[in-house]
Amino acid sequence: MRRDRAGDSTRPKKGVRYHFGFLWRFVVFALPFWSAEHKWMNRGRLALIAALTVAQVAVQVGLNSWSARLYNALEARQLDTFLQQIVTFVALLLASLFVFSVSLYVKRRLQFAWRVWLTKNTLSTWMAEGRHYQLGLIAGDHDNPDGRIAEDIRVTTESAVDLGQSLFYCILLLGTFVSVLWELSGVIHVEIGGTVIAIPGFMVFIALTYSVIGTSMALWAGLPLVGASNLRQTVEANFRFGLARAREYSESIALIGGDTDERIHLQELLRGVRRGWESQTDSLVRIILFTTAYSVLASPFPLLVAAPRYIMGLITLGTLMQMAQAFQQVTAALSFPIDNLSNIAQWRASVERVMALQEALGQLQEKLGENRIEVRHEGDVLQFAGVRVMEHDAVPLMHEITAEIGPGEHVLIEGDTQLCHTLLLAVTGLWPWGTGKVTLPADANIFIASDRPYLPVGALGEAVCYPLALGVCSPTNIDSALRRVGLSDWAEHLGVVENWDHVLSAAQKQRLSFARILLHRPDWIFLAEATNALDEATQREMAQMLVEELPSAAVVAVGRTGLFDGFFRRVLHVEAETASR
Repeated sequence: MRRDRAGDSTRPKKGVRYHFGFLWRFVVFALPFWSAEHKWMNRGRLALIAALTVAQVAVQVGLNSWSARLYNALEARQLDTFLQQIVTFVALLLASLFVFSVSLYVKRRLQFAWRVWLTKNTLSTWMAEGRHYQLGLIAGDHDNPDGRIAEDIRVTTESAVDLGQSLFYCILLLGTFVSVLWELSGVIHVEIGGTVIAIPGFMVFIALTYSVIGTSMALWAGLPLVGASNLRQTVEANFRFGLARAREYSESIALIGGDTDERIHLQELLRGVRRGWESQTDSLVRIILFTTAYSVLASPFPLLVAAPRYIMGLITLGTLMQMAQAFQQVTAALSFPIDNLSNIAQWRASVERVMALQEALGQLQEKLGENRIEVRHEGDVLQFAGVRVMEHDAVPLMHEITAEIGPGEHVLIEGDTQLCHTLLLAVTGLWPWGTGKVTLPADANIFIASDRPYLPVGALGEAVCYPLALGVCSPTNIDSALRRVGLSDWAEHLGVVENWDHVLSAAQKQRLSFARILLHRPDWIFLAEATNALDEATQREMAQMLVEELPSAAVVAVGRTGLFDGFFRRVLHVEAETASR
């Protein structure tokens, strides 16, 4: 009943209102970090980065003034002044190295702190109350949550700090060097229709015009890059997910002979990656062609514009070079959108994906719908009161069931295997769609064994004890439990670290699940097809073990009549709604 979905990529909406709306949503999204734990440390880091950015601009102003003195000394052939400028340059260089290195260190500390905070918050919501499972059952823009948490959160936080500092630096640079360029430009007189007009700071107006034209053309050329970057990140994530899934089910694929089908599927995903790559490449070529021409022209352009004044003897060589550098600083500041367009596009795509995941998690309960199976913990029995499992769209999957299971009973739920399995999911609250009420015993120790037990990567002892901490289970008890379920050959490997999900067979993993039952000593045991990989003799062996080791525990299992050879004293029949099947 689970719906497999491929991630969809949509083109970004256009319009100034939408872009400002995105910025506002990001501000709201980012604000909690600055009020969270360690807020004063992070605010201090931010303030220090701002101060160091100011210092970076001050170094640039110093270098600009130094260049004027240097070229004037060269023009005048003043050796003493020239040697003094060498000493000044060394001091400015050391100051620049210090400021930039400290700024980088502090910035990276802030970036990682933000990433850790955002990752922990997202994980705490996603990996809780089965939301990671439920999210995969509903449609929406939240595919590949693992990629969003691992990669998109990294890009979101790192690029936000990088782009924020770069923008602040460019604003300071612009404000500082506009005044420098204005003062150096002086006044030129232009005669129009017999009238002489004095234009002060003419180089400022030329720089602004040059930058506005260049930025406008770059934005026009680079807007498709946002959609292309979003598309590529989505198809790359889908390809990674497909490879991971093939690795996870490699044994099943090999046994059933599905290699060809899986290869075709992965190749189709790879074609999607190619389409995303080509789309991004086309957009990058457009913007790189423009930015390359723009950056090449930016170097000689101010010299060509200001050179006539130097040739006429109105300014010195030092002033000419200082003016050219100031012009370049102004245009560099105004070129922030051009220089960072690709980074902005990638950052925005990641932010959208992270915010979409968080919004999906936040709205999960609402998306689950109004028709919900109520699950309560009270009393000392398991009750089904008018329980009816439904599809996500409220289509009934089964007839209503009302039953009561008392402590110590052994009850088999018989019917359509997938439907019975879904009913057990409803008991745990993982499948909320439906009507009726499930009452679980209050304070009961419940253990649910599935057909594919989860085995964490690590020591075998940890995998057997999971989800309890290894210290809770003594090595003696673990050893005894493994031997009791027929895994005595593995009892000597408790400290061995492996990916046990790939090392153990399906039957061995199901035996290990029963070893966990012995260690957890539950009052209520639910077997969700937990013995389908075991032969009948082994099934009877596991049933006998439960009788001997946990005589007072209630056992509720999904299976066929005759499972465990008379172990179950009652059978609950689940009837499917034929119209919906």
